[in-house]
Amino acid sequence: MGKFIVLLTCLVLVLAYIGKKLIDFGVFRHIKTVGIDKCRLIVPSDGDDQAFEDFAIDYDKGIAYMASDDRTWFHTFNLSNHNNKKQQGKIFTFNIQSETFKQFNLINYPYEHFHPLGISLLKRENYQLFMTNYRIDNGELIGTVDIFEIDFSNENQIKWIDSVVHPLFTVPDDVLAIDEKTFYVTNIYKHRVDKSRLMHTFEVFSQRPWGNLLLCSKTNEWQCSIIVDSVSMANGIASSLDFKTIYLAASTEKRIRVYERHSENNSLTYVRSLFVPFFVDNVIVNDHDEVIVAGHPNALLFFLHAVDRQQHHAPSEVALFPYPKSNSTFNTLLLTNGELLSASTVGGTYKQKLLVGAFSDPGILICQD
Repeated sequence: MGKFIVLLTCLVLVLAYIGKKLIDFGVFRHIKTVGIDKCRLIVPSDGDDQAFEDFAIDYDKGIAYMASDDRTWFHTFNLSNHNNKKQQGKIFTFNIQSETFKQFNLINYPYEHFHPLGISLLKRENYQLFMTNYRIDNGELIGTVDIFEIDFSNENQIKWIDSVVHPLFTVPDDVLAIDEKTFYVTNIYKHRVDKSRLMHTFEVFSQRPWGNLLLCSKTNEWQCSIIVDSVSMANGIASSLDFKTIYLAASTEKRIRVYERHSENNSLTYVRSLFVPFFVDNVIVNDHDEVIVAGHPNALLFFLHAVDRQQHHAPSEVALFPYPKSNSTFNTLLLTNGELLSASTVGGTYKQKLLVGAFSDPGILICQD
């Protein structure tokens, strides 16, 4: 009898744990669509299979800089089938007013592979794009932060400046440029799926806080250090307009961590959190200092979609925090079952338009009243 009670207790605990995880992952959440009737999908003519996982908006010019790629490789970290130019990533500009795309040519980029993910626009004396990127180095897939300069004398090209590689880069996801020689970069995972599928799966589904945020700076050479540790899937990162506040997405924590940035040494002090009912992805701060975050209401469907987007649709959700420094109230801008665009990863507002990009579905969703 005693053994039966012990076994029954263990079974109940296991089922309770599984049930909690299914709830956390949004499996039982009912999706009541919001805003989908105001949206339409725009795909660039030369952007077949190119998904816009992240973008950065220049609000002065009304231009979005978009990192695109065919990310069918990402769930395995195997680039062996992505060797031709058609399967390489691309950088587009998107004129939000005229709704037209233009692809950049990469000047002086010295590597065979180019697979950008996160992107950050730095507006100083020269305009620069910092982006997390994946490429093959000596036969091994590595994550980097690549830096490009925008050439306004030739609007069709950006010039490669530098590629930052560091032992602390595990799975770099997003980047935030502070100045020409300083940036933050998130590591979404500690364990890569191609290195250890077992540990990677355990990390994701047990929601281990093994991600982190790095601070990288350059004097003679690039140096990086962990500035925020113990983050469950450290994902998107953005700053307030004055760069005094940093917003860090912790995906499986379903929150955006808010930090005060100390300009003298770029250290961060935790202030508060902004919670949402979905797994958060990228973060955008608009020209009104509002925070827009996109993500995944049903994480299980997102993981299935990442493996095979043709077979599995995944819901999308975008929320806006109008007063992120003082109030955690948010407005839902978009909530769908993935009818037009599955697995939203980034959302940004410009005037009366909402732009939404996705993990692997091609094109940009434009929503407007």
